[in-house]
Amino acid sequence: MRGTSEKMSVRREDGAGALVSLICLTVFAVVFIIYTTRYLPDSVATHFAGDNQANGWMSRNGYLLFMLAFLIGISALVSFAVGTLPRKFPHWTNLPNRDYWLASARREESLRYLSAHGKRLGCLIVMMMLGMHYVILKANHMRPPALPVSTFSAILFGFALALVWWIVRLYRRFPKKN
Repeated sequence: MRGTSEKMSVRREDGAGALVSLICLTVFAVVFIIYTTRYLPDSVATHFAGDNQANGWMSRNGYLLFMLAFLIGISALVSFAVGTLPRKFPHWTNLPNRDYWLASARREESLRYLSAHGKRLGCLIVMMMLGMHYVILKANHMRPPALPVSTFSAILFGFALALVWWIVRLYRRFPKKN
């Protein structure tokens, strides 16, 4: 057992914290979506025209299955692609000065960061999907169902801002070396 005076340190480039965050956030999202979907009508408005009125519908169970599959599938796929594919196919990796960052002296550290950063992107996607579910909940509690534009816009803006932050962090971690 560790001494009580010994401090634990967590490195940002370690994927364990990002993985735990992604798993916990995904479990929360799945439970939240399952729990709140029962408050939706049998026929759920899921698509909205330019005038914000519903023009596409799904059954409640169909919506639930679609939302869970999309939430888990897209976040897992993106996390896997960003975090795992550079290890298998380094020549497909798009980094500034890729050969420098994936040289044997820096390869493992760079790949660990990419793995953790991919999981952070997965977390952003899960949060955006939770936001879209919330929009659907709000829309279907209006009569007739209508897209709550301010909520929808705020969620998209927040996701875009977070995505820019994610990209900036990626480029700051892998600057061009001369």
